[in-house]
Amino acid sequence: MSRLFEKSRSLVEDIGEQLQIRFREVGREYELPENTGTCILVKSAKDYYLGVWQNGRNHRFSDPIFSEFFSNSGGFFMLYPFHWQNYLNLSEFFPRLKPRPAGVRSSFGCGDRLGMVSTAHLEALKRYGMFPVIAQQSPRELEKTHRTFREVLLGAAWGILESGLDTPFGADADHIKEPGSLEAAVEAGFTMYTLDVSGEARSDVERMGVEELEQEYRKFPTDQQEYYRWYLDREYCLQDGTKLSFPEDVLLPLVVTYAPALDFVERMNETISGKIPGYDLEVSLDEGGVVTSPEAHFLFAEELHRRGVDFQSLALRFPGSFEKGIDYRGDREKFSASANSHATVAREIAGYRLSLHSGSDKFSIYPAWREATGGLFHIKTSGTNWLKALEAIALCDPALLRDVYALGIQTLPENRKAYHISIPDDAVDDTLAEWSDHRLPELFSRPAVRQVLHISYGSIL
Repeated sequence: MSRLFEKSRSLVEDIGEQLQIRFREVGREYELPENTGTCILVKSAKDYYLGVWQNGRNHRFSDPIFSEFFSNSGGFFMLYPFHWQNYLNLSEFFPRLKPRPAGVRSSFGCGDRLGMVSTAHLEALKRYGMFPVIAQQSPRELEKTHRTFREVLLGAAWGILESGLDTPFGADADHIKEPGSLEAAVEAGFTMYTLDVSGEARSDVERMGVEELEQEYRKFPTDQQEYYRWYLDREYCLQDGTKLSFPEDVLLPLVVTYAPALDFVERMNETISGKIPGYDLEVSLDEGGVVTSPEAHFLFAEELHRRGVDFQSLALRFPGSFEKGIDYRGDREKFSASANSHATVAREIAGYRLSLHSGSDKFSIYPAWREATGGLFHIKTSGTNWLKALEAIALCDPALLRDVYALGIQTLPENRKAYHISIPDDAVDDTLAEWSDHRLPELFSRPAVRQVLHISYGSIL
């Protein structure tokens, strides 16, 4: 460690006493370009700071909470909060702090609801050569945690600084359903936009008869009716010999189901493309109740391309159950067959990869997913580090874990409204009174308990 670093560590302890801030760590130091100073990372119990040694008061950072001149060190020591403007200023020195698009390559998304573990995510993912999407949150998660897209990106940028890695990373605005959330993510500089079409795709088509479907089709504008006629009765033979056919009884339900969703994606993509030069677009079909057929996949992807929408990943609804906090539930052979069929369609159309949503803890199907996609995929996870944090609490603060568990049980009826989970009423204990402290970590091997704690993060925080 440098002499300046050692001096900084001692100085920060003194500053903490003056400001009544409990600093807990003085981290890496970075030389600022052109000999303008040295930046040192400082953490308190709750916040991040930049300690900057500089030759004069002319600097790019703002809102110092401490400033003092040290003649023997030849300059000022300034302590700044690591807030949005100072992040932007620092990223001018270190461009790697800004997220980048992944493009069409293997990537892994980690939703960090605490904003504290990006360093760990980066360390884990660097072993596998996958593009890390370490800033990933949905509007639903932001609402529950009282965070913003800016704060999510700040946590990721701090992880880059703390890790010392000079690696590109992505920022995913997940499950975007309305323009306001999209605009907030664009303003924050996110580089991946996952458009959730579950509110646009028709969910009542399976109950419609032929006559009703035809009536709905005739409501479409002329240009959409023309696209229907383009596919009618066509047959496509894929590279592996698979044939996709579009007779009227197959095509008409698909058109009525997905035409509004295609319009939505086109509109939202126009909003993004008009404001930022490069980004990844993902379209999510996985929230629907109906398993995505190869025909639906083919039609949706082809039509997006026909409309000039360049997307990098597509999330489909696969057979089986993808519930939060637990492994895959369902027939693995059926999943594998479905993944292989969709991977064949994706290779035929080309230009994008398949995306697996709710991928947290789905260890039993990861091998089949990799084999089907040939290693070209995106996996989206969220909440894993939240459960690991609670498991750590079970070890070091059993009383707190008991309070957390009680609140999770109390708020379960409300929390489950936002998530698809199948927790039987008798699967969890109402109280942990019969559990000794040393047994509490065993809770995290129980699927129902994992789910209760996984979805209660908003109430607990």
